[in-house]
Amino acid sequence: MGLCATQTESSWTVDVPSSVEGLLGSCVVIPCSYNYPDIAAHTFTGIWRIDDQVIYHPTESNTMEKYRGRTKLLGDLSKKNCSLMIENLQQSDGGPFFFRIELEGPNKFSYSNNKVSISMIGEPNPTDFFVQEEVKEGQTVSAFCSVSHSCPTNPPDFHWSHSGEQHFQTQNLQNGQWKATSTLTFRSDRTDNNKPLRCRVTYHGGKQREPSKTIKVKCKGLGSASVTGRSPVQSLGSLSWSLCPWARHFTYCLLVLARGADGAIWQPRFCQSAPGQLWLQL
Repeated sequence: MGLCATQTESSWTVDVPSSVEGLLGSCVVIPCSYNYPDIAAHTFTGIWRIDDQVIYHPTESNTMEKYRGRTKLLGDLSKKNCSLMIENLQQSDGGPFFFRIELEGPNKFSYSNNKVSISMIGEPNPTDFFVQEEVKEGQTVSAFCSVSHSCPTNPPDFHWSHSGEQHFQTQNLQNGQWKATSTLTFRSDRTDNNKPLRCRVTYHGGKQREPSKTIKVKCKGLGSASVTGRSPVQSLGSLSWSLCPWARHFTYCLLVLARGADGAIWQPRFCQSAPGQLWLQL
C-alpha cells in the first residue's frame, strides 16, 4: 500500500458486501464502488486479490491460472465502479477477496479490511410461480414466474408451455442478488382445462427449474333443449343450462318446476355428464 504524506487512510473507502450468494456453474457479480483522495487521476488499474494472489488483473498473465478467462471487471474505474464478475463459479471460489486500486505514482491502496466471501449453492433457489388456477373460458390469464440470481450479465431464460404475450423484467436487490420476472398473458379456452401450465427457467451455466400449476376452465356458453312429455308431465317447455362439453368428469343437473296433467307440481332434475346424454331424474 502506498500513500502520499498528506493523505490518510480515511480518504480511501470502498463499498462491498461482506458476502454474496452464487450458483455453482453460473456466474456471480460482486458489486463494488470505491473512493480515493481528491487527486487528479488519469490512469486507473483495478486488481482483485485473495491474500497475496491475484484473481483479476487487466494484464491476464498477472492473474492466477485458475482464474484466467473467468474474471472480468465490469465497472468503470474512472467512475469509481469496481464491480467484478466471476464466471463458471467453482466450489473453491469462496474467497475472501478484496479490491486494490493503483493510480499514478504512489497513489495506490489495498482495501484489505473490506473482504468479500462467496456462499455457494448447488441448486437454484425456489421459483415464485403464480397464476389464477380457476378461470372462465375466454378470460384473460396472467401468469408470473420469478427467480433470484447472481448473474445480471446473463440473466435466466424463461420458457412457457403456453403461447401468449411475454414480458421480462429485472430488479436489482441487495448484496449481489437480482430478481428476474417473466409474465405470460393469454386468453383461456377449453383446451386449457386440466392442463398444467409450466414455466421452465434455465440459468446461466445450464441448471434448470420447472414449476407447474394446473388450470381449470369454467364454461361460458349455454346449452339448450326443448323437452316435452306425456302424462303425468304435460310440458316442460324450453330449458337452458350451462354446459362444459369438454369436461366429461362433471355431471350437470338442472332443477325445473313442472305442472302435471292432474295439476300436481313436479320438480324433475335434468342431468348431463357428456355431450348428447341428457336424462330425467324423477
